[in-house]
Amino acid sequence: MRRLGRWIGYALALLTGFGLLARYVSPDIIWPPAIVALLLPGLLLVTGLFLAYQLYRRRWAAAALPGLVMIIALPTLSKLFAVALGGAAEPSADAESLTVVTANVRGFKDDAWKSLPESTVRNSIEAFGADLLLLQEAGRPRGAASRSEAVKVAGDYASRLHPQEKTLATFGNHPMETVAIHFEGYNGFTVTDHRTPVGKLRVINVHLQSNRITRMAGELRQDSTIEAGANRLQAMFRSYGNAARTRARQAAEILAYVEESPHPVIVAGDFNDVPSSYTYQRIRTPRLQDAWVERGFGLGTTFTGPLPGLRIDFVLADTSLSVRSIERLSEGYSDHRPLKVVLEKAGDE
Repeated sequence: MRRLGRWIGYALALLTGFGLLARYVSPDIIWPPAIVALLLPGLLLVTGLFLAYQLYRRRWAAAALPGLVMIIALPTLSKLFAVALGGAAEPSADAESLTVVTANVRGFKDDAWKSLPESTVRNSIEAFGADLLLLQEAGRPRGAASRSEAVKVAGDYASRLHPQEKTLATFGNHPMETVAIHFEGYNGFTVTDHRTPVGKLRVINVHLQSNRITRMAGELRQDSTIEAGANRLQAMFRSYGNAARTRARQAAEILAYVEESPHPVIVAGDFNDVPSSYTYQRIRTPRLQDAWVERGFGLGTTFTGPLPGLRIDFVLADTSLSVRSIERLSEGYSDHRPLKVVLEKAGDE
């Protein structure tokens, strides 16, 4: 039995190492590590416990493989589990700040997919208190079900970009200039430049390629035969692989706008991918910092759907800015938790 447990430990350590490849290897080359990367928090915990047990029993040879995997995982661990014990920073005296909120609002619909009353939307937006509001799945800008105007009025926003027939919307309290609009069907990103109290900023609002596996994951338990479950699982993996490849291309396009920007950059929104993914690694260059890693604590789960424990919504801020605080919000109707980040100029600290 001990030997079996040891081999299971080795197998899980190898699986963990395989998942770590997702950060470095494009899904165009090999995509299965992207699937395993979703499970990395749990796999790393099990591998760490297995390593600790082998070290406790002084089985040095048995500890070699899990030890190597944990060493390789060190750069990823801080992204998966934030340990910013200091919490929010004290505001600098007389320093200007900018409050950024990103939220996937699921079309402003309730669990029955009925449009929320405008009063609920207004109350939610007012509670955000954002100077810069980035919405994903915000619904179309026009039509009876549109809540775009209600959002603009509730936040008293001076500027708005909500492209026709698209569901990405950026609202701001300051002048805004549209730089680019990129979409592949439903998903994509917009690029806008803003004049703000912390200087001129380039803001990239993203809703990267959807995995389209949430519904299938919820239905997996309902399959009556092993064959039906296996077929659905295969379809889920295939769908995720295709989406991962598309997100890799989108990440390259976003990176170009980051690198060419003459202004500090904020990239925020729904990445539909985790911190151990190739997509995240490609976008989060040394120029950008992850606000949750800087000021959060724990996994920072933002997706509350049937696949638990996932952090797929991000605020990546230019290193010329300082992250004063980050907070996960809950507006009560979406399967994503919004993020609220307060930024300052780094030199104002």
